[in-house]
Amino acid sequence: MGNSSPAPTTGILCGLIAALIWGAWPVLSRLGVEQSLGAYDITALRFAIAGIILFPIIWRRGFGGVPFKAIAILTIGAGVPYMLVMLTGLGYAPAGHAGVITPSCMLTFSALGSWALMGERPNRSRLVGLAMIIGGVLIIGWNGFSKGGSDAWIGDMLFALGGILWGSYTLANRFFAVEPLLSTALVSVSSMVLFVPLYLAFNVETLISAPVDGVIFEIIFQGLIQGVFAGVLALLFYTRAVAILGAAKGSIFGALVPATALLLAYPVLGEVPSSFELLGLILVSFGMITALGVFPEIQKISLTSWEKRRRTIGSKVSRGSVS
Repeated sequence: MGNSSPAPTTGILCGLIAALIWGAWPVLSRLGVEQSLGAYDITALRFAIAGIILFPIIWRRGFGGVPFKAIAILTIGAGVPYMLVMLTGLGYAPAGHAGVITPSCMLTFSALGSWALMGERPNRSRLVGLAMIIGGVLIIGWNGFSKGGSDAWIGDMLFALGGILWGSYTLANRFFAVEPLLSTALVSVSSMVLFVPLYLAFNVETLISAPVDGVIFEIIFQGLIQGVFAGVLALLFYTRAVAILGAAKGSIFGALVPATALLLAYPVLGEVPSSFELLGLILVSFGMITALGVFPEIQKISLTSWEKRRRTIGSKVSRGSVS
């Protein structure tokens, strides 16, 4: 029996699951912040669980030849600083803002950083997409800033900083050519080693003093969401989607994250998006799709299909089978 490659539907399903997890993360994280757990508690849960799960990779492979400065940048970009910035922002602004602003700023910062560091000049399509993204983020941020007495703009600024941190993680991965699973393991294990002991020494009383009947469920729930789904499974599903569909098509699923977050925030948190937020979401979504090069890909597919049809008709005509 010959080896058969996975069906494209498998790659699409994996990409959709990854986008769902990433879109649900800010919503479910804000749910935890609004209850008994704080930013330090959720951060400790994420990296304690993900670090334990991924520790065997470091045990077998070591640092994989990744230099220390790269590990430091990766850990700052996607480790404890990123988590604390994002979770603090969720205490000020709606989760839907995080789902839109953070991936948008990450994509923008990554594109500009790739241009500056690696000479990857963005084409016209990507520049138009980035301009749309910036416009959408500014609309959402201005909506929070213009509300009298609202501190949502503080959260929006923190979400933008989170996007820059995640962008630095993305750039470091590309610049140092770090394998995705190894990169995640390095971030999770180093964050566990550096942060969890300090948390246990100075902040564990938060969990001890919380109501037992409610906090146990919250610890289990947030532990699964942070450490298992967001910390490990999202990357594995996304990596699988890219392996089946290719990097260009696999990256399209990142464009689904803003809409997923904004839509999930309504039933889970009761966050009703305003007309400004919906307008910003539309701009950001189209901007991300444009910047990721989806439109040229669709056009290429359409032209290819048309060309095949033209050749088929031409072949029939040459055989005299078309009336």
